[in-house]
Amino acid sequence: MASKTRILLIDDEKDFLELMSFWLKSKGYDTITVTNGREGIEIIKKNMPDIVFLDIFMPDLNGVETLREIRKFSDIPVIMLTVAELKNVKDAYSMNELNNLGVSGFFKKRDGFEDLIKLLEVTIRMRKNIKK
Repeated sequence: MASKTRILLIDDEKDFLELMSFWLKSKGYDTITVTNGREGIEIIKKNMPDIVFLDIFMPDLNGVETLREIRKFSDIPVIMLTVAELKNVKDAYSMNELNNLGVSGFFKKRDGFEDLIKLLEVTIRMRKNIKK
């Protein structure tokens, strides 16, 4: 039997984490949740998940800083989460930099979770094709 896809969710909004985790678990995924980038980095080092959802705008270590640290030791797929419109993300961070850091995609928190599943499935398929 194939193992379940393990997803790490990193977001400082606990209510969103709980909702997203519950929803993903209901779809058959295993989830781990943490509320800051430093904890997320440690989880990735100790228990490599299959994919990461990472909030862009967090206090202390923001999502881009967290991703820079992750890229020092892993090429794990990372989907960035944002409550802001993507235009605001592009204004705050260079899309060139985000592409160079290997961002797999963006999910706006206001979008439906069905869109999240589509993005997740595409990212997982792409990852499997690259590993072949």
